[in-house]
Amino acid sequence: MNMFILLILPHGSISKREPPYVQDNIMTATGNQSINNRTLPELSPTAKKIEHWLGMPFNVLERVGYHVAARPMQYLLRKIDALSYRIEGTLFRKILTHAIFPVVIVITAIIGVEFAEQGVTFGSLTALTLILLSYGLIFAPIERLIPWSRAWLEGGNDFSVDLMMYYSGIFWSVVSGFVVKVLLFAQILAWLEPYGHSLWPSQLPLIAQVFLFLLLKDFFRYWYHRWMHEIPFMWRWHAVHHSVERLYWLNGIRSHPLELFVQTLIWAIPLALLQPSAEVAMIGVLMSLSIGVFQHANIDAKLGFWEYIFSIGDNHRYHHYNTDGIGDSNYGGDFILWDILFGTFHNPRGERPLENIGIGSSPNYPQNMAGLLIAPFLPDQKVFGPASSDETSSNVTANTDAGVAGAAS
Repeated sequence: MNMFILLILPHGSISKREPPYVQDNIMTATGNQSINNRTLPELSPTAKKIEHWLGMPFNVLERVGYHVAARPMQYLLRKIDALSYRIEGTLFRKILTHAIFPVVIVITAIIGVEFAEQGVTFGSLTALTLILLSYGLIFAPIERLIPWSRAWLEGGNDFSVDLMMYYSGIFWSVVSGFVVKVLLFAQILAWLEPYGHSLWPSQLPLIAQVFLFLLLKDFFRYWYHRWMHEIPFMWRWHAVHHSVERLYWLNGIRSHPLELFVQTLIWAIPLALLQPSAEVAMIGVLMSLSIGVFQHANIDAKLGFWEYIFSIGDNHRYHHYNTDGIGDSNYGGDFILWDILFGTFHNPRGERPLENIGIGSSPNYPQNMAGLLIAPFLPDQKVFGPASSDETSSNVTANTDAGVAGAAS
């Protein structure tokens, strides 16, 4: 007990004075949040009508999600704020910020290997699903305890949208995977039959195979991601991901179905060519999920040299900058290697990224589920620009509960 007290006391001083609590954090002082998310601007009347009818079930789910999930979760997580302030400057916080990433990655690898030894069965896939659901129980409290940005701790009702995006992503990934398997995968396998079976180095240790799998998969992810930034037509659907106005553990999965479908097509060729075992792929997916959570997690992890290996932390915070140039960098999904090799790595030493993220040219991009699904199909993407600020501002005001102090950006 004495050792624990020493760990949580600030270095160099022992004080009985209570630290500042959530009163300093405008996001948690009032408890008021906007239930409704920003919709499509009024400059697109046809799209607004489609959004109205298409969005009815989504709007209901967003409201239910706010009252059933987002608001209760915010209430519980705010209980951690006092402890968060209390451990600032302590040895305990220092150890936690340095150890959190490598510990999680090692645990993920161990769990993945245990699954692999059991084989890919219904039970192992069910357990994998339970592990995915446990990410929120682990990372949401840690974000509150050691946040990188206190301004990102809450975001109105974005959690409900991101939760729907999570299940939407699962659905569309399964659908696109089935389409590719039925229509293309068999043909690709036939084309690559003379080469495919001998290419995968199955004699390597299992963990080495997993990291090789992730590295090769990330090569294709890197170029697809880069093309989505450089080709305007592809940016239309990738803009949905960059519409987030804060980074936290869940919204790394915010992606338009079109992005997921094309991604499945691009990955079909290397998977057909290399043909890694199902166990390698399963461990790789689990590792990729853990790395992906750290990409968006609002955790003040001290990563050091890890940021020169993995695409995590400040690497991805720079990628979400709302200005061209800086935001067009760090495209790696799991690793940062390809960015270093191809000259798109950006992470200046001694500099802290800004908290202002999003799409600089589209400050009025929708934040509701229906709007995010429709937005890429609008012929004129300029409707999301600053020129529509007045229309969108009035739209948000009309859809916001009375007395709302404001949502997080």
